[in-house]
Amino acid sequence: MTQTIERVDTIPLIHAMLTNMGVEKVIDNIFVPHGNWTGLSYGQLSSLFVTYVVHSLTHRLSSVESWVKEHKTVIEQITGWQLTEKDATDDRLCRLVETLGYDMEMSNEFQLQMSQRVISGYQLPTEIARYDTTSFNVWHQPKNSKDGLLELGHSKDHRPDLLQYKQGLAVLDPAGVPILSETIPGNRADDPLYFPAWERMVKIIGSPNFLYVADCKAASLETRAGIDHGKGSYLFPLPMTGDTPKRIKELVLNPPESLQDIVLAPKSEGEDIRIVGKGFAVNKGMEAHFPDREIHSWEEQWMVTRSDAHAERQIQSLMTRIDKAVSKISSLKPKANETADPFQARAEKILENAKLLDCLHAEVNEAITLEKKYTGKGRPGLNSPFKTVEVRKISIQVHRNEAAIEQFKVLAGWRIYVTNVPADRMTVNQSTQYYRDEWLVERGFHRFKKGHIPALPLFLRIPERIKGLMLLLTIALQVLTLMEFVSRQELTKNNETISGLVPGNPKMKTSRPTAERLLSQFDNINLLIEEKQREVKALLVGGLTQLQKRILSLLRLPEDIYDLSFTQTKIKGAL
Repeated sequence: MTQTIERVDTIPLIHAMLTNMGVEKVIDNIFVPHGNWTGLSYGQLSSLFVTYVVHSLTHRLSSVESWVKEHKTVIEQITGWQLTEKDATDDRLCRLVETLGYDMEMSNEFQLQMSQRVISGYQLPTEIARYDTTSFNVWHQPKNSKDGLLELGHSKDHRPDLLQYKQGLAVLDPAGVPILSETIPGNRADDPLYFPAWERMVKIIGSPNFLYVADCKAASLETRAGIDHGKGSYLFPLPMTGDTPKRIKELVLNPPESLQDIVLAPKSEGEDIRIVGKGFAVNKGMEAHFPDREIHSWEEQWMVTRSDAHAERQIQSLMTRIDKAVSKISSLKPKANETADPFQARAEKILENAKLLDCLHAEVNEAITLEKKYTGKGRPGLNSPFKTVEVRKISIQVHRNEAAIEQFKVLAGWRIYVTNVPADRMTVNQSTQYYRDEWLVERGFHRFKKGHIPALPLFLRIPERIKGLMLLLTIALQVLTLMEFVSRQELTKNNETISGLVPGNPKMKTSRPTAERLLSQFDNINLLIEEKQREVKALLVGGLTQLQKRILSLLRLPEDIYDLSFTQTKIKGAL
């Protein structure tokens, strides 16, 4: 008798989630392989790859073949597929991701059907949708293509020396479930992406009746006008460029109404209400000119708000910059034969770099004295020859502009948020809460870069393959966010909490478990396989714990997805 052990872990759970989402069916309905393609279909191979990514925390294509071999019995039991040795080779996976990323119309159609299926199947709220972009740097060698995907551009990871591509992501509140993903060349500007993304989101959701929340790059007049013209709603902060600082100064120093407290409601029982800032709203009439249609006019609310925490950080940063600038200027020494003007220019350059020209002023004093300089050798006497030379002594003082510093403190932390939602449907307090949840998009990017679904380091070079890979990684992100949405919904519905998820603190309770914590509880499940003569038996070692059964219940998954035990008679030469 021979015995082998295969790790089961989260594989049945992940595959069950993908099956409920309908990933395999949607892909097979859109992407049809070549007539000579044999083995697993594109949908089956995609489902297998996403399971591998979430289970193994990597997207390396070359490792999938060995991973399938290690878990072959488990995969066949949960899927009913008959796997061969070459079903998950790297060349087949490359063909898969290249096909998914080759035709953008088909890729967009897949995302449309996939997102609509997820929204309807899980009854996701569609009142608030968010969109943002980020950059992914790669270490590939530069190429001479002018229209490629990997290009040099503004890096959000502060690596302008590396090639990059950009990724746009749209998610739904409250769990950040992605409904739209797009891979963009690394040298593209972000601003023109927000309105087309909104149009695609309208098509996915089925109506423009949702609040579109994004960062300041979406706040161009054309984008806001286009959304309002399309009967949509938006909430964007104005960028702190152009005349926005001047407008903030005018409104804050002369507010049209009394300030109101911005209050955050408690997220859990026993938590106190927090006052996080102040603000007020003003109404503005807006107008935009479009070359292909009439002038569009609409009404906006300008939410002028102050974040106490952000103001404190800005003030602290200012005082730190002042101290450093004063220290640098005080330590300046004049160069040989340097006059007052170039010396003061060097001091003002320090202030300019620190953005302190309004708060500090460097005053240079130059004193010129006449001194004798003996020209002869030896010790000078009464009749020794000499000449009179000018000796310059340069000193510098730094003066603080207290009025400018105090005005900075008054204006610190203020921001303008614009929305076309009327005052009876959105208050200043509500607008602040909506925008504070912008981290839901950033969390998806974090999972792509350093989290459970790593896209970096990137091992692919062909643009179509990169696009197809990011499409599959977005499905993996949907799995994680749907796990959080469903489990939290179940806990909230029954007013319950779950414990045992935190290592070292098993009694800690939470009503908002993360997908990573839930998945980590299934790392100790194994399948024992015994082969004796012509009989093969498989037995799940230990069975499921009560915590694992509770998690499956919260995810609305049956326990029998882990019923992998079987007894089978070997056919001659095969299993």
